[in-house]
Amino acid sequence: MRLPALRIVRRTPPGDTPSPQGPTPPWWRVIDRLRPRDVGAALRHNRGLKIISLLLAFFLWYSINVSERDAERVLELPVVVRKLPGDLIVVSAPDRTVTATLRGPRTILDGVDEQRGRVALDLLAATPGEMRIELTPDMIRPDLPRRLKLVRLEPQRLKVQVERLLRRRVPVRAELAGAPALGYMTAESSVRPAEVEVAGPKSKVEDLKEVRTEAIDMQGLEHGFQRNALLAWAGDLVSFTPDHVLVSVSVEEVSVSREFKDVPVRVVNGGDRRVILEPARADVTLSGPQRILHNLKLDDGAIFVDADDLGPGSHRVKVQATLPATLEVTRRRPEQHTLVIAGDS
Repeated sequence: MRLPALRIVRRTPPGDTPSPQGPTPPWWRVIDRLRPRDVGAALRHNRGLKIISLLLAFFLWYSINVSERDAERVLELPVVVRKLPGDLIVVSAPDRTVTATLRGPRTILDGVDEQRGRVALDLLAATPGEMRIELTPDMIRPDLPRRLKLVRLEPQRLKVQVERLLRRRVPVRAELAGAPALGYMTAESSVRPAEVEVAGPKSKVEDLKEVRTEAIDMQGLEHGFQRNALLAWAGDLVSFTPDHVLVSVSVEEVSVSREFKDVPVRVVNGGDRRVILEPARADVTLSGPQRILHNLKLDDGAIFVDADDLGPGSHRVKVQATLPATLEVTRRRPEQHTLVIAGDS
């Protein structure tokens, strides 16, 4: 005979009513489905699709981690110098890039930024002279990902020339180009400051006697000026402090002399009297600004003798000239002329 199964029945105390249960949360339904009793059923459901998905995942993993493990990429990296002592300067550095060949997974290789890459040379222990530096993987910056391997570097070593850094003060001279306007000349020029500090390789700075400004065009100028001018190039790696100066230039007129030969001499203020001048021509030399004398032409009557206040008879007179205020007669040939004035008729 079978005994009935005993079941525990919880009775609600008198006066209490059971509270209704709320909806099952979604996350609990997910956990409930993953219970061990349902795993076998879940695996048996859509078995072919699950096998295909597993194979695709395996092939994807294989293509990333195995098939592309030996991919290669070539980078062209510039060379930079760092940690150079303050009293040294590099005068001859490699002017070409270093070719780095990397090997590793394609996805990681493609993520390397060639624009940021460089080969950094540590010259903290450098001394003046020529250095030959063996290139190593740890010189590549930024550091390569761990899964990448550096296959080779070309070239394998670099040559660097280092010199002492020299600083000294050197006088500055203004470089003037072209000529001022006709009749003018440069009176003087000055620069401020008169000296600048020059820094650069010892072999170049020691031989520097002066520093010139860039060419300042003087063509056709008639007046002085002040102008800021940059200092001219004095060699590679040579710098100036400051790199410009204030140039002051003054311009003045050029005074010249010019001789006029066989010029007719006119008698003025003779009235109605009969006058005779011997000789009737003269050579005169005029002095004054070149801009005026250069193209000056003497008008008729510009050279003359004055018969005013002279009575009848023979007189020794000097020629005079009607000229611009800035010109003067500095020489006459002859020095005196004979002027004969007849009596009143």
